[in-house]
Parts: sequence; structure tokens; C-alpha cells
Amino acid sequence: MLPLSVDDLFQILKTSEGSIIRQYEQTFGAYGIEVLFRDEGLRRIAELAVEEKTGARGLMTVCERVFRELKFELPSTSVKRFIVTQELVDNPAGALQRLLAESVQEEQAMMRQVVDEFAQRFQQSHGLSIRFTDAAARELIALSRSQNVPVRDLCTARFKDYQFGLKLIAQNTGQKEFIMDRDAVEAPDRVLSDWVVASYRNPERPPDTAGR
Repeated sequence: MLPLSVDDLFQILKTSEGSIIRQYEQTFGAYGIEVLFRDEGLRRIAELAVEEKTGARGLMTVCERVFRELKFELPSTSVKRFIVTQELVDNPAGALQRLLAESVQEEQAMMRQVVDEFAQRFQQSHGLSIRFTDAAARELIALSRSQNVPVRDLCTARFKDYQFGLKLIAQNTGQKEFIMDRDAVEAPDRVLSDWVVASYRNPERPPDTAGR
């Protein structure tokens, strides 16, 4: 019997209902992770499997080698999808690091949007504009992660008294726009108190609300 060729193994991967890749789709899917196999990735798996010289069993050997770390690492991350390309098959460790890095960037962008949304809701509720600097947003995101608290809940807790203090400042100075810097995130009560005191001392000059 002739050994299975690359094309034979490629077709097994691509068309067989019991294909090993279906099993990996189900395995990752159980963790809410969607996997898309491109033809180039499947063909590379087939090429490597031929080198094993064990027929169709070579597909299992190659797949286990390729997906071992991905299967171990990804379920505990925010990665929800990835594409199996030739590059991933040839360098699964490098692909894993890229996926993790991209996941962190996406998570940070999403959390920054939540911070900005909190500021928008604050304005809608209280008629006062607050804007978080990049440094303040980064600090909120870092605290959210370290304390394992949703960033929206963290904002609500840290700035729960701000509508009262900022309304006092607005009454004293007419100021209705406030910049929240990292100081306001790290010590919200002290910063708000300083702003309120400053508004009473010099009502003609709005307090410095940009922090330090």
C-alpha cells in the first residue's frame, strides 16, 4: 500500500467528518473560542504529518504539537477567536504571544471606552462634564485588573461623591468642565476636597482640576 500523500492528508483534514480538526474546533469551542482553519494551515499540517511517516496518525501528532500550548493558555485569557495559518503551524509559540498581546490591546481599548462612557453618563445625569486623561484611564484600568473589579464599578465607587462636590464648585465658580488626572484616581476624596476648598477661597478663579 502506498503511503498517504500530502494531498491525501489534506483532504482528510478538510473533508472528513471525523477529522482531527473538528475535535479541536469542539475543544476550543467549549471555552468560547472560535477557530478558523485556512487551507494553507491545513496543508502545512499535512506536510508535517507526512514527515512523521505514520500515515493518518501523523495528523494527530502534529496537531498535538501545534495546539498544545494554545489549548493550555488561551482558555484563561480574553482571546475569543484565532485563525490557523501556515505561520501559526510553523511557529505556534510565536503565534500564541501575538494573540495574547493583541488581546491585551483590545481589552485596554474596550476598558478605555467604558471609562469614557462613565464620563458621558456622569454629564447626562448631573449636567457637569468630566474628562479622564490618558494617565487617569491607564490607572483605572490597572486598578481594575489588580483588584479584579469591573472598571465601570470601580469608577462608580471612586467617584460616588463627585456630583455633590463638583456642583458646589460650579455654584461657587461657574465651572462646569473638569479634567480628571491620575491624582483624582489615586486619591479621589483628597482631590475633590482640595478643589472644593479652592473654589471657596477664590470663587473668581476656578480651581486647578487638572491634577499633577
